[in-house]
Amino acid sequence: MGAPALGMASFINKSAEELVAQLGEPDRIDPSAYGYEWWIYHISDQKYFQVGILRSKIVTIYAAGDEAEIEPFKVGQTIKEIYQTSPVESEIVVNVDEGTYRFELSEEDLNTRMLTSLGDVYAQLYLDKYTGKLVSIRLFNKETLIEQRPYEMVYRGELMEESDIPQEKWDEIAEGSEKQIFEITNIIRSSYEAGEVEWDEVTASVAEQHSKDMFEQDYFSHESPTSGTLADRLESGNIVFGMAGENIAAQYADGPAAVHGWLNSEGHRKTLLEPDFTHLGVGVYRKYFTQNFIQQFVP
Repeated sequence: MGAPALGMASFINKSAEELVAQLGEPDRIDPSAYGYEWWIYHISDQKYFQVGILRSKIVTIYAAGDEAEIEPFKVGQTIKEIYQTSPVESEIVVNVDEGTYRFELSEEDLNTRMLTSLGDVYAQLYLDKYTGKLVSIRLFNKETLIEQRPYEMVYRGELMEESDIPQEKWDEIAEGSEKQIFEITNIIRSSYEAGEVEWDEVTASVAEQHSKDMFEQDYFSHESPTSGTLADRLESGNIVFGMAGENIAAQYADGPAAVHGWLNSEGHRKTLLEPDFTHLGVGVYRKYFTQNFIQQFVP
């Protein structure tokens, strides 16, 4: 059993009313693929929360930004400091009702998204493996951790089946994910002094079409068998640009997880943090994610 939950972690399993009393009404509410709704609080350019609400109860929280209250952790904290103060193991056992669930973390997991407990709250620590520092955090109650299964899992007991989500609902989830990826990208770029980018709707449409194309044609590549390269796609969209870059991801749990994956992948990281980019379009289809960055061309 870890230390008791403090800061935002103390809200896990509390009511939505208690959250509103503390933070006020959310900026918006986005659906998720896991039953809960994301209540979005973009409080400042370095204080951002996504609070997962299920049946009026807080079941998960994602927090990013240097000013986010994520005690006993802090954005920018080193891996060494975390190991000195928190119980971090390669195997974590969670007991719920009659079931036993054992999560097995790989070496990559321990270097990029380790898991630790704060009493009955579980904290997934998103780390930058290149700097060895904490970037953001995701908090779960037991049931949501088990349902989301972010690691290899051995279990004895029941598992909830993934619900059959209709396409209309997927479209709503995608729209929220696109906004989340855009906001989190700017928080990270600001932290790394890369400068914020502006949203570009036409570029976002090109990105969304590529995500949909990868899903429908069952491939994963920057080059499409039908629409060619990124440059081809941008030119077909009549987008004038000086330079461009693309990040793609598939089968991540959601938008925040995809952004963290890009940060810890050398080529994607370079694109994510390129200071010369001025605009970004994000396109999501099911669990395919595309970021198209451009440097707006100035004649």
